[in-house]
Amino acid sequence: MPTVTTDFPSHLDHVFVDFENVQKIDLAVIGSKGVRFTLLVGPRQTKLAVSMVRKFLQHPDAVQLVQLTSSGRNALDFTVAYYLGRAVAADPNGSFHIVSKDKGYDPLIAHLVGEHIRARRHDSFGTLPFAIPAKVPVPNLPVAVPKPKPRVKAKTQSSILDERTTHVLEHLRKPSTPRPKNKKKLASFLGAYLGRKMTEIEALNLVENLRRAGHLVIGPKGVVTYRI
Repeated sequence: MPTVTTDFPSHLDHVFVDFENVQKIDLAVIGSKGVRFTLLVGPRQTKLAVSMVRKFLQHPDAVQLVQLTSSGRNALDFTVAYYLGRAVAADPNGSFHIVSKDKGYDPLIAHLVGEHIRARRHDSFGTLPFAIPAKVPVPNLPVAVPKPKPRVKAKTQSSILDERTTHVLEHLRKPSTPRPKNKKKLASFLGAYLGRKMTEIEALNLVENLRRAGHLVIGPKGVVTYRI
């Protein structure tokens, strides 16, 4: 099998930009350490920003500019695949990135990944693993001094009752409400009244809340005396 020879160093991040699809270029990537940058331009794209050209001139060994001379369906896509294939052959242990919103590259990426080659398509430069995120200026806002919290009064006996306990207490105070004389039966009665899925322990805790608040007296055998 013939050996493919190129001037690519080994183990780089190779970035291929489909300039027909993505025109917003992160200039910080150009010339970054360990990055080889290839910009592929369509035949009708005859103008580049001065700032981009200046970057290219500053890093001639790390940048490659490819312009197609003729147009055609998917012409630039095939050209990207060609230059990417050359880079893979020269640096099989490198990482390869196509910057394009065109999902037509995804089958190519899937094939490379299946061959254990690190490759990925990016919709923009923002998802490149080595891209430097833009610094967001932090406004010089005044520091808010927290107000001292008001002192909490000691809990009274009535504060022991939660909303649910208060609700069943109002129900038990009605003359028409039956009042079970046994603690276990009272717990079952209250659970059924609330119409909620309650465990036996939760229902017994509800009875205990009423007892602690002084609305019930429970004898040694579980006999309940009401004081409501």
